[in-house]
Amino acid sequence: MNDLHNLLPLAVGMLLSPLPIVAIVAIVLAPRGRSCAPAYTVAYTLVAFAATGLGALGAARASASSGPAAQTVSLILAIVLALGFTVFAVASWMSRPKDGTPATAPKWLAAIDSVTPLSAAGLGLVMAATNTKNIPLELKAGALIGEAHLAPLAAVGLCLAIALAGSLLLVVPALVQLTGTARVHSALQALKSQLITHNAAMMTVLFAILAANELAQVIHRLAA
Repeated sequence: MNDLHNLLPLAVGMLLSPLPIVAIVAIVLAPRGRSCAPAYTVAYTLVAFAATGLGALGAARASASSGPAAQTVSLILAIVLALGFTVFAVASWMSRPKDGTPATAPKWLAAIDSVTPLSAAGLGLVMAATNTKNIPLELKAGALIGEAHLAPLAAVGLCLAIALAGSLLLVVPALVQLTGTARVHSALQALKSQLITHNAAMMTVLFAILAANELAQVIHRLAA
């Protein structure tokens, strides 16, 4: 249970995802945004909950059957994540717009105006399941929960809390849009534009921080 404090940086890492936020902002600005935003957010959160739960279940079983070997698995996972996040940081930096070239908006963004609750839910599932940053973090968070040997209900509750924490910024634009003012609408449009423009740079920084955090975990485990 001593490693559960490491859930906080993982939750923060899950929380900061520019493109999923771009998607929810675009959805709330769409004609059917008020009905579609909850569908997108719920679907996105369910994937996060499933991935966290899968990590917890796998780690709990490995820890119960392997004893000390589970610590080795955890160490290997931390090494893989550190290397993976480093690669993603470099890839994100290399993909940034160069020489003043404007950032290209995702192709799916053009279809948001005609979004329905069903297609919004589908987009939420896809955005969550293909998130190269969040899926590893959710599995790692689940592994920490599984290794803590909590009561089943407490473990499920903690997995749900992590999933909700990682989706919190998707709720904020929907709540803000409920005011319906032109000023809020303009601010959300500007936010969407800025997130698209600086997505590569933000993801580079996030991946670099996550890689450093995992490297710190590797050093800590090796020194223990």
